[in-house]
Amino acid sequence: MNRSDTQVRFNLLARLDRLPVMAIHYIWAGLLAANLTLEYYDNAIFAYAIPTIKTHTNLSLEQIGFVTSAFFVGMMIGALVGGVLSDKLGRRSVLVWSTALYSLGALATAFSTGYETMLAARVVTGIGVQAATSVLLVYVAEMFPHRARGRFGSIVSIGYVVGGIGAAALTMFFLPHGGPNAWRHLMIAGSIGLVIAPLVRFTLPESVRWQTSKGLFGRAEAAVGNLEARALRYGQLDEPQIAAVIENAKEPTLRELLKHKGVLRTVTVLAIGYFGTYLGYYLYANWSAYALINGFKYSEEHAYYVMFLWNVIYGVTPFLTMRILDRSERKSTILVTSILSALSLAVLGISTTSWVVIGAGGVAAVITGMVINAYFTYIPETIPTQLRALGSGMVISGGRFGGAASGVLGAALFSHGSMEAVMLAAGACYVIFAIPVVLYGPRTTNRSLEVVTRDEIGTANGAGSIHGAGLAAVDDLRLN
Repeated sequence: MNRSDTQVRFNLLARLDRLPVMAIHYIWAGLLAANLTLEYYDNAIFAYAIPTIKTHTNLSLEQIGFVTSAFFVGMMIGALVGGVLSDKLGRRSVLVWSTALYSLGALATAFSTGYETMLAARVVTGIGVQAATSVLLVYVAEMFPHRARGRFGSIVSIGYVVGGIGAAALTMFFLPHGGPNAWRHLMIAGSIGLVIAPLVRFTLPESVRWQTSKGLFGRAEAAVGNLEARALRYGQLDEPQIAAVIENAKEPTLRELLKHKGVLRTVTVLAIGYFGTYLGYYLYANWSAYALINGFKYSEEHAYYVMFLWNVIYGVTPFLTMRILDRSERKSTILVTSILSALSLAVLGISTTSWVVIGAGGVAAVITGMVINAYFTYIPETIPTQLRALGSGMVISGGRFGGAASGVLGAALFSHGSMEAVMLAAGACYVIFAIPVVLYGPRTTNRSLEVVTRDEIGTANGAGSIHGAGLAAVDDLRLN
């Protein structure tokens, strides 16, 4: 990238970062939240419907277990493939096809007639779901005002609230009395993403940061100019703040990513932290119904009712996170909420009365959700633009390993211990794995992504090309 291109690029990024929060940002966030709703809905409905699927199909419990794991396998693939393609083809393009893919996977699951077809359908669904989620998080980091990234990350996460409450309500009211094909009808509803995909294509602009990293300055200029025209309706714009770092324009490969010491350090630290968070979360989430029915001896309907209440209580999570994330450092928020998660899970594990179970489980749902929301905002902020989707995919894929491991670990803990052992182990995972993040993770709150790259990642290797450091300081550059 020559000096002229560098000037154009950073002029565009500085103009993008100075934009105020506008109505169009809320429209984008609403569309992304709708996408996230369907992604969460599909996974939740299938998990809740396992007893019904077991009753009304020829699948054995072991086969259903493999089908459940197949979804996580698909998510691991989707995190990496989606990241590679997003860095190559663009954020919006991958978000469109991945939304269509998981919707087709939901349809295939609904109409599956045997073990093999359902297994394949869940892998396809998992690929689409995780590719969409990973790219969605990158898009929020790159296109929303940097002073409000935490706020909009929380707004988008409202999709989890809607999906969770909707799935729990439909499970409670429809599954027990809806007949043998009720679960199939609920899975069909998850294919509404086929309608959302074209809305994404024609409503969301491509990421300006991705376009400038690829030298597509004309397209980036058109997108920024359109946003500036909207912003001027609200008043005069601030002067652009000059970014002090550039990133190499060369498209990175996985080999180059692994050689980049600063990025490798960040990806490793976050992958460790995210692995522990998802291990703890799925020990709590995936084994709660089993614990309520087999540990507390609740009826199936009462257990579903309790989990519905937990999802309703969880509804406050995005609003609490919205108030916190942009006011405190992300990694500090991760540590504090991880400690609070451990405490709430410990109380749930030793609970003996129904109201304590409902209260402790509801608080655990809120706090553990805040941890995940903080990670969702934090992960894409820490990685350079050319590596952002791929690096984020690697981190999130590591988290999915935690989800897969929770099945084996949870079963072992229940076999040799109790609900108390499972919940204490989940809480310990939150705290232990958050420590490396708070010690070695970069600071990102209210900072330009380019400044984060320079100060926290680029300095690990010094200036140079992607084959050496991948970054070059241009503090002397003045943009008009």
